[in-house]
Amino acid sequence: MRNPVHRRAALACAVVATALLGGCSYGMPARLTPAQQQARIRLIESRTHLTDRQLARVCPGFYPRDFLTNTKKYPLTSKDKAKSQPKVTAADRAQAHAAGCDVRPS
Repeated sequence: MRNPVHRRAALACAVVATALLGGCSYGMPARLTPAQQQARIRLIESRTHLTDRQLARVCPGFYPRDFLTNTKKYPLTSKDKAKSQPKVTAADRAQAHAAGCDVRPS
């Protein structure tokens, strides 16, 4: 079985690639600049300590629209249940905005 960090990195890379090819989120076409693409990579790499759900709160554009709300399709892991949600700071929001992923679920 793969390491959870590797799984998360692979998932995040797949999500970024899908977003770049098919559209970022909620029907909006992905028009990311090379700088935004690099900012997304830096955002993922700087948040390796977060679970997928925590990362989805910082950057919901990385995940499907119902990722945080549909626990049947995307079940909570034991790590998600045990961890409290980190506080999203202004610096986190600024980094997410620079990465072009500051879309919030409606």
